[in-house]
Amino acid sequence: MNGSAAYNIYAGNANYDPIQPGQHYYTFRHGDVEFFVLDTRRFRSGVKNTEQDERTMLGETQLTALHKWLNAVNSTSSFKFIVSSVPFTSLWSWDGQVDSWAGYPKEKAALLETLHSVPNVIIISGDRHEFAVIEFNPPDPEHGHIVREISTSPLSMFYVPFFRTLRSQSDQTLTRNVTVAENVTAEIKIPYERTVAYLYKGNSKW
Repeated sequence: MNGSAAYNIYAGNANYDPIQPGQHYYTFRHGDVEFFVLDTRRFRSGVKNTEQDERTMLGETQLTALHKWLNAVNSTSSFKFIVSSVPFTSLWSWDGQVDSWAGYPKEKAALLETLHSVPNVIIISGDRHEFAVIEFNPPDPEHGHIVREISTSPLSMFYVPFFRTLRSQSDQTLTRNVTVAENVTAEIKIPYERTVAYLYKGNSKW
């Protein structure tokens, strides 16, 4: 309760009204763009004391609200931004496997399945003091959409983490058939998650 009170004083009171009274997740619209700002702290299960399949980052009520929002804005806005205070990708290792969506693989996978069905979904995340753009490829490119994550933080802040642990791609791969010549196709493997851009050098000011 003390943490929520401090949050409201220093940040929360300046936000848009929450979807439900007393909560910290909310939505807003700017032009033809919709935003859903997640609360990734208040409802999450502990990674160390909860079985992997039982963990939740958002909690049932917030997750339901997110799915309802996705259904509502799918046909009413060109772009949909989901704001997560922690990285959605699992490509950051070390501490990134604990304090991020990597620690909640079941809920993440289920949410991504939905996101692949919605065009132009972009996730904005932070908390790493470095910058990266990640792509999540759909299992079926004919019926699914690429989901992109822009993970950005103030690079001019103190230099952390000390060890750069972002991998270029995931071990999980997807199969694609590509045309290599006339009437000739070949089967290739592509990563499910891949790094498109990465800027890690801190202590930069501009």
